[in-house]
Amino acid sequence: MSLSLGEKIFYTIVILAIIASNPPILNLVNEYCKDHPLTWGIPTFWLYLEIIWTIVIVSFVIAAFKIEKWKRIEEKVEEILRKEVR
Repeated sequence: MSLSLGEKIFYTIVILAIIASNPPILNLVNEYCKDHPLTWGIPTFWLYLEIIWTIVIVSFVIAAFKIEKWKRIEEKVEEILRKEVR
């Protein structure tokens, strides 16, 4: 199965976000948060996680509109739904 460049970028972003929100990295972030509990008046740890997962959500939305394979899946679903309606 060959992946397009867009798919590779999307999957890379998701994998990096999963790694960035698991214990090895979170321990480092937590050490920073102990010294700096608030950033711009917002809890630093919460802000870190919100930024990470906002990036994932935005990349997912972009991928949903840009990746050709995903568009074809949508067309197949619409075709199936049309058959069921008849």
